[in-house]
Order: sequence, then structure tokens, then C-alpha cells
Amino acid sequence: MEFIIVSVGNEILSGDISNTNATYIARRLTHKGHRVIRIIVVPDEIDEIAEEIDRARRRADFVLVTGGLGATHDDVTTEGVAKALGRKLVLYEEVFEELKRKFPDANEEALKKVCTFPEGSEVVENDVGVAPGYVVENVAVMPGVPAEMEDVFEKILPKFGESDYYETTLKVDRKESEMLGELNEVVEEFKDVQIGSYPKQGYVVIKFSGKSKERVEEAKRKLAELLGINS
Repeated sequence: MEFIIVSVGNEILSGDISNTNATYIARRLTHKGHRVIRIIVVPDEIDEIAEEIDRARRRADFVLVTGGLGATHDDVTTEGVAKALGRKLVLYEEVFEELKRKFPDANEEALKKVCTFPEGSEVVENDVGVAPGYVVENVAVMPGVPAEMEDVFEKILPKFGESDYYETTLKVDRKESEMLGELNEVVEEFKDVQIGSYPKQGYVVIKFSGKSKERVEEAKRKLAELLGINS
């Protein structure tokens, strides 16, 4: 499956925090044999959120949205999702009553806000924090706090299934510019293997990945042979 990750938050755009949620999701999906084709960051603005989600849901099999599910003025992700999908917002009374039992001292208006979802949503419980996640059509929405996001995401992840995936790396003690010919030859021969080159200080890490362990290992061996190094 192909996925687009949409991260919501002015704090990401301003550089106040790193987008660790997108990194976590992308890594987990990749290791399940899926493909992330875009990672998008949008501000806490309803129209911006709606526009990006509407575009993303038409390009990918599934869209994963993080952030903006709290009860403050700038938590507007759900409004953006509802606008993107053309659905009205509905208070889920059963979820609200459950959260009232779970958090008896919480402000009821705040709880109502986090228990209001686009009509027809499947609610996903958040065992770490307050705001639940939810799935509606081909869009899944999760809290932005990393521990909460991971809790909700791991509940949603089995829906997507998985396929074969294998990766390995090769460390090459030379500059990237000194191995372009050999690298391009392997890339051309092994079109079914994804090959990435990551320069470091004094060496380069080559990552090989794909659905077939045999083909991935064969590509790694071929490059090692061409470079005259041990794989």
C-alpha cells in the first residue's frame, strides 16, 4: 500500500520540535512492506488541513494524520478532516461518557471537543492520553504527543497488513564521488531493489532494500565486488 503522512502543527513548521512522529510511522510502514510517498507538514489552520488531506486521500491508498486533536483553540485537525471529507461533526456520546468516567476531574467542554468526530468515524482508544484517534474513509487521525500517537497507530497498523521486506547496508570507506560508476551500474541492473547512498564523515553507507532478500543481498554483493571490498 502507498501512504501519505500529514503532520499538523505550527510548532513543527517553526522548528520548535522535530517531526519524530512522521519518522516513526514511515519506519514502521516501510518495515511492513508498504511505501510512504509523501510527508507533508501543515499549520494549525482548518482550510490548509482540509486542502492537503483532500489532495492526499486521492493520491494514496491511505492518509495518516498526526497532531491537533486536543481541546485548545489551535486544535483544529478534526474540523479540517471533516471539511476535506464533506462530513458533519458529531459528538460521540458513548466515548464522551467513557472519558468522563476515566477522567472525572476533566473539563466537560474539553472532553466534548475531543469526543467530536466526523460522522461515521471508527474511534480508536488512546490508552496513554485523553484524545482518541479515529479512522474515517481512507484517513486515520492520531494525537500529536509521540507516546499517544504510537499507542493509537499500533492499534491501526494491523488494518494495513504486510508484505515481504528486507534491508541491509554496506559501509564503503571512500567518497561518494569515487564510486558513482559502480553504484549506477548496480542501480541499473537491480531495478527491483531500492538503493540509497548516505554520505557520512569519511565514508558512505549504502542501503539496499526490497521485497526479495535474495535480490537485495545479490545487489549488495555485486556492488562490493565492483568496489573490491568485502560485503
